[in-house]
Amino acid sequence: MGAQITPTADTANSHVLFVGTPKVDLATICAESTPDAVSVDVVTDGQAALKQLIAASETPDELQLPDLVLLQLDFTLPDGQTVLQAIRASPRLEQLPVVVLDPDDSDNTQIYQAEGNAYVQLPQTPAAYTERIDSILRFWFEWAQYPATCLYPDG
Repeated sequence: MGAQITPTADTANSHVLFVGTPKVDLATICAESTPDAVSVDVVTDGQAALKQLIAASETPDELQLPDLVLLQLDFTLPDGQTVLQAIRASPRLEQLPVVVLDPDDSDNTQIYQAEGNAYVQLPQTPAAYTERIDSILRFWFEWAQYPATCLYPDG
């Protein structure tokens, strides 16, 4: 199967891995805010997230790779940049789209140099946080347009 990610028009089959400590109940946000529910797994530990991703890449028939990784910078070691670098270093995971979420106003240069797909500063209030996550999910699963043919060499 390789690391090919093929977003579908049917967002009910879309899967998000949130790595970090969200300020809100992401499962509820996804269920209520998108026309078709997007499933979300929250993993608060970077090392556990990497183990989950590697397991999914090695057994694609048993475990589902996410369609999108939301990676928060402020969580238990390894930090978000280390997780992003590990994803990009893995031939099976390198094509996973990763949106880096930063609750502080950090320098995003390192994120893009590490090949993060996007950098988003998260607001501080739960309501604004909910709105930002909803916007990211709507963009990724409803508004973004993908090529008609696979661009990945193993797809």
